[in-house]
Amino acid sequence: MSHIKILEPELAPDSVRAVYSDFYRRMSFPAAPNFIKVQGHSPSAVQGSWDLVRNVLVMGKIPRYVKEMLFVAISKKRGCSYCEAAHVACCRMLGVDQKLLHRLVSDIGGMADYRLRDMLLFGLKCASEPRAINEGDFGVLRRHGLDDSEIVELIAMSALAVYANIMADATAVPPDAMFAEVGAAKSAGG
Repeated sequence: MSHIKILEPELAPDSVRAVYSDFYRRMSFPAAPNFIKVQGHSPSAVQGSWDLVRNVLVMGKIPRYVKEMLFVAISKKRGCSYCEAAHVACCRMLGVDQKLLHRLVSDIGGMADYRLRDMLLFGLKCASEPRAINEGDFGVLRRHGLDDSEIVELIAMSALAVYANIMADATAVPPDAMFAEVGAAKSAGG
C-alpha cells in the first residue's frame, strides 16, 4: 500500500498537470506513471523529478536504451522493484531484446558487448560505491571511446537511478498496469 496517495490529473493543480502531460508525451507513455503522480502533491518535487528525468535520462549523448538498462541494473541491485519493472518496460519499448534484458538482470559480466557491459558496471559502481571509483575505471571507459561528457552522463544517470529508487521505495508507489501491459505486448510479439 502506498504511503502517499496518487494524485490523479483531474485533482492536480494546473502546474502539476502540465508536468504529467509533458512526462507522458516525451516518454511515450499512455499516461503519467504512478511514480510521478505520487510526487504531484509537491509541485516543486514533481517538476524537479521531471527536470532530472528529461535532462539526464532522455537527453544527452548516450543512447536512452543504455541509460534505461543502467536504471534496471541499479534498481535490481538496490532492490527497487517498482523502478526495475518500470525501466524493463522502457527497455522493451525502446527495442531492447529479451535475451539482452535477461543477461542484464542475471549476468552483466557475461554480456558479449564489452562496451555496454563496462558502461553498466561503471554505473553500478557509481551507485553503490562511488568513492571506490578510480583512474582504472575511467580508463576502461576511455578505451571504449567514451569522452568526459559521456562519462559525466553515466555518473548523473547512476545518481538519478538512486534518487528514483529512494523516491519510489519511500513512498511505496504502487506498480503501474501500463508497464505490465508493455511487457505482455512485447513478449507476445506486439
